[in-house]
Amino acid sequence: MNKNYGNNFLIILSLIFFLFLDLITFSQTVDQIKPTFFLLGLIYWNIALPEKINLYFAFIFGLLLDFIQGTVLGFYPLILVIINYLSQRFFYQFRPLRFIQQAIIILVIFFIIKFVLAIDLNNVDSSSFSMADKNYVLLSFIYALLNSLTWPPLFYVLRIFRRKWIKA
Repeated sequence: MNKNYGNNFLIILSLIFFLFLDLITFSQTVDQIKPTFFLLGLIYWNIALPEKINLYFAFIFGLLLDFIQGTVLGFYPLILVIINYLSQRFFYQFRPLRFIQQAIIILVIFFIIKFVLAIDLNNVDSSSFSMADKNYVLLSFIYALLNSLTWPPLFYVLRIFRRKWIKA
């Protein structure tokens, strides 16, 4: 097997594992605040090996997420392509930061993502706009905080996986 195909296969396999990990359901409140391992893994691979991950990965996995989540077609691909682009565009600036600085950036990104995902395009009635709800804002902040706290351990685990299995 070609080295590049083997590396890409292992990266795709890890992203599929994170996708299945995100599909595990709990109670409704826990599902709203649990970390999104797939997005964290995608950000890691974009930072660690930007030449291996391209926008096609993000688009295809975004379509897969749209079908799984039942959202408007193209919603997740748009989010994932933007995250993928920003990760690859600014990976030289993001990589040397301390983990606390990286965690703050992750917190802001995931807080914004949570609000973007709350937009209900099927129900555009002005009375149904509920993102201003205090509970939603609190849950969004907890979601972003848990993702930012999950970032350092996930970073180290994926770094060990990359150094052991993926030959760049």
